[in-house]
Amino acid sequence: MSYALQLQARMAAAPAAVYRALTNTTALETWFAENADVSLPEQRFEFWGRHTPQGERGHHALLTATPGKLLRFSWKLDGQRTIVEIRLVPDGEDHTILRLHQDGLPTLEEMLSPTGRRDGLHTMHTFWGLALANLAEYFDGRALTPKADFRASRSDEIRVSLEIAASPEAVFASLVDPEQVKDWFGWEIEIEPRLEGKITLGADGKIFEFESAQRLAYSEPDGSVVRWELEGSDAKTYLTFVQTGYADDEWDSAAQHEAGWLGSLAELKRMHELGKDWMPLITERPSGDEPNSETDRRRQDRTDLP
Repeated sequence: MSYALQLQARMAAAPAAVYRALTNTTALETWFAENADVSLPEQRFEFWGRHTPQGERGHHALLTATPGKLLRFSWKLDGQRTIVEIRLVPDGEDHTILRLHQDGLPTLEEMLSPTGRRDGLHTMHTFWGLALANLAEYFDGRALTPKADFRASRSDEIRVSLEIAASPEAVFASLVDPEQVKDWFGWEIEIEPRLEGKITLGADGKIFEFESAQRLAYSEPDGSVVRWELEGSDAKTYLTFVQTGYADDEWDSAAQHEAGWLGSLAELKRMHELGKDWMPLITERPSGDEPNSETDRRRQDRTDLP
């Protein structure tokens, strides 16, 4: 069995501009990949490097390119050929609904009990979430979220630093309030915001450091440790996220989780900085569900979240 990933995001640009960002080498090397080589007349569409899962060159082939409307390409992962399809639908005069479909991916059961490497087929859910968040930031003129490192030589530690235009008190609150965490993380969580309290952010854990507006750390049964450190003033927070505990042979698992955390951190930053204008950027669409307006999109944003 296989699963088809279907994501949707709204971009603050017309379809023609979004299409250019998807098919222009310079743009792709800004928001998407370390290296890209695109020539539509020559039927060439490639991207590779440290920010690409299994990032050797030669894993892609262009299938269809319809200006302003459609991009389809094949992507070989774990030795298997998958098809990525990106459709662009106008939403008003200067916005686009981007609908991404990728087939041939693991089912939920296979995701929870993976065999073999985790930096290929198993990482598409987290990879595309982060990529689409950066595409949105690219059009908004905002600082991009750091990209994940998929190299086998990467560190077993996940370490991310972000600057957020909000107070440390506000950011810390969004790390320990279940309703706010659900907004940016996308999952229901449980948390007892105190030392020795229980937390289920990603996995069951126990809090062993808790200092309001400054520090939150918890350990998980598998031996991993998650730490959040905050510094700053009333209007700016320097947030450092660290996760340790991956074994030497788990670099691919660290890469997969790094992409997932980065996508969530991008949403956390957007939530604070966009304020009342913030809506969840990316939703996963059920098969056959095709919302076609901004009103439909906002309704789906709320109903699709766990």
